Amino acid sequence: MSEIEGVIKFTMDHEPSDPPACDEILNELMMWRDLCRKLNFLGQDPNRYMGYGYGNISARHSGMQFLISASQTSGVEASQPKHFALVSDASLAENRLTSTGAMPPSSESMTHSAIYQMSDRVHWVVHAHNPEIWTHSDRLDMPFTAADIPYGTPEMADAVMTLCQSFERPEQGIFVMKGHQDGVVSYAPTGKQAVQLMIEAYLSALTV
Repeated sequence: MSEIEGVIKFTMDHEPSDPPACDEILNELMMWRDLCRKLNFLGQDPNRYMGYGYGNISARHSGMQFLISASQTSGVEASQPKHFALVSDASLAENRLTSTGAMPPSSESMTHSAIYQMSDRVHWVVHAHNPEIWTHSDRLDMPFTAADIPYGTPEMADAVMTLCQSFERPEQGIFVMKGHQDGVVSYAPTGKQAVQLMIEAYLSALTV
């Protein structure tokens, strides 16, 4: 049985604080996040995933720090700065994350961190939930993490890093999480590229 999203599985040192200050990165992040919401790549549906919010998006802020949509905010139609957290440090080995913001970061933050640590050319990560891509991933010949690896764990972070490093272009790619129901992840140097990869995969899945 594939796992759904919603439960944080790492040690979190979250300091409640004012929302991240609005800057160029956060403004663009809110724009792409709201587009992904309109496309149902992220959201919240009482009839899906036991009512948990699903999907998240992040952008590198500086160094290994990144801004990410906060836990269980995926159902919000129009995002605000308070709906994002700043991850200032993440240790994959210790399964520990440090963050600030009005709300704690997404339960998939460790996976995002693994991708940013994998390549300093990656600046955007989109974690969508899309049944069409996920169901037809084999026919689309998409890379994947194994079905026995649960989301939000050190094993998933390690698997994601290893998988992405094997790509011809490590700074850009898309893959499915077979152990995380409907979970699909795209990443790239720009927000447009990361979202476009997800849209192209979705359109391909509709035609197989």
